[in-house]
Amino acid sequence: MDPYEYIVNISRDFITLINRDYVYEIVNDSYCREMGLPREQVLNRPVAAVWGEEKFEASIRKHLDDCFQGQEIHYIDQFKFGPFVKYMHVSFYPFRKDGRITHALVFSHDITQLGEIESRLSNYEYRDPVTGLFNRRSLNIILEKEIEKAKRSRSEKLRALLFIALENMAKVNQVHGHEIGDLLLENTGLRIRRALRGSDFVFRFEGNQLTAILTNISRSTDAGKVAQKIHNAVAVPYDFKGTEILIACSIGIAVYPGDGEERNLLIQRAASALEEARKSGSSFLLFNAELHHEAQERLRLESDLAKAFDEKQLQLHFQPVVDLEGRIRGAEGLIRWQHPRRGNVPPLDFLPLAEETGLIQAIGRWTLFTACQHLAGWDLPEGFYLSVNLSSRDFADAHLPELLDTAMSKAGLRDPRRLKLELTETRCMQDPERTIARIAELREKGIETQIDDFGSGYSSLGYLKKLPVQTFKIDRVFVEALAESQEERDYLGRIIDTIRSRRKQVVVEGVGTAEQYAFLKEMRCDLLQGFYFSRPVPAADFEALLKRGQPLP
Repeated sequence: MDPYEYIVNISRDFITLINRDYVYEIVNDSYCREMGLPREQVLNRPVAAVWGEEKFEASIRKHLDDCFQGQEIHYIDQFKFGPFVKYMHVSFYPFRKDGRITHALVFSHDITQLGEIESRLSNYEYRDPVTGLFNRRSLNIILEKEIEKAKRSRSEKLRALLFIALENMAKVNQVHGHEIGDLLLENTGLRIRRALRGSDFVFRFEGNQLTAILTNISRSTDAGKVAQKIHNAVAVPYDFKGTEILIACSIGIAVYPGDGEERNLLIQRAASALEEARKSGSSFLLFNAELHHEAQERLRLESDLAKAFDEKQLQLHFQPVVDLEGRIRGAEGLIRWQHPRRGNVPPLDFLPLAEETGLIQAIGRWTLFTACQHLAGWDLPEGFYLSVNLSSRDFADAHLPELLDTAMSKAGLRDPRRLKLELTETRCMQDPERTIARIAELREKGIETQIDDFGSGYSSLGYLKKLPVQTFKIDRVFVEALAESQEERDYLGRIIDTIRSRRKQVVVEGVGTAEQYAFLKEMRCDLLQGFYFSRPVPAADFEALLKRGQPLP
């Protein structure tokens, strides 16, 4: 027996390997034994046939699809093993072969005992009779379990504990009576519950204090974003017999493990942060002052970014792409945000935020329409092109071809070859087959896709021949390393030679010095781009460079 197969089969965890057709290619002994099925009734069969079409479509398929897109997935669900229903913690990991995601590697283990404990929390003993929320006793149990899970997990490390004080409930009880007060307390708990994800918990701690556990957050500052969401939900007025009743709240936050790795310490620090929030009049406060400042900044930036479109704060700047003699042959359109108070906000500060909030699609569309308008309005030399970056979400959008037609038609751009799209190598390789099909589809319309940051991903030269593209932009890190050693120069030379040997065009980014320029001229690259020739400049300045017609720099 293969030693790897032996290790897989003796594992008590359930281990399977599922291909893109949703078919089991590997199943270990533990999995088959728990299913109560011989291996031949699971191996090489569709997942839907083993678990049933309803279960597959309701929960399993979505997680597999996300995994095939490159995401690592972890979740808890109930599964029926013969006559028994069990709670399982399931983890999906993208499995790559030659740089391409070909399978989902699935690990799952039985946490039924934990599931039963959480199920028993629904008993009256563990719930608050007024609100129906979990009570303080439940908080202690679940917080302890979440800390244990975080310690065991390789990726789901962060948890947050929120203490929520409803500030004016005493006045509500005094004016409207305790019955109405209890009703509003219950409804406010429901509002908070709806503001959270299904995996989070809400508790009545005592009196007018509620608590919440965020079970898995990507970064510590995300707790502040959730707190603001809770604050906004609670602040919506109630209408009672024509009278508005307002309930204010303050929120204190402690984050595991940074603010403490033990239950009582987290509770103490969340309560301490709450008291500070009440004194300062803040809607929320993180125990860690530095994290609190960062969370507030992210919230302000997110709010400001949403206004940037209406207030025309976004601009497209243009960085020339030149030939070996320094003559402008094209340009890359780069988005800039001119904030009224912050000044120029770097793309690295707001583009990841746009990805998280979903604004990235709106930004991508704005970029396409603006680029087409400039291309149609400029007096351009023969062969000039303008490239713009696309997010993987934009590139995968089924309506991208129609969107491009609309953008070019509205601008009056008649030659689609003037517009080129850039996709990073890493994003390109998240789903190579779909990417190749989309590149080919756009190419039929006369629009070329360039591979940006080439050499920085995990595929590199191995996938060069499979991509139907003509241009590769070599990542700037290789240019920055030229001065370090002859080995680095030789390595860059091999990349350039390999690309050119396949009759592809090479664009080298990040050229910042005369020495780098001289070396790359010797390497006979096709095109160059970098600060040595010009920084990205506004449209009017770039048009002036074009009209001047002189080589750069």
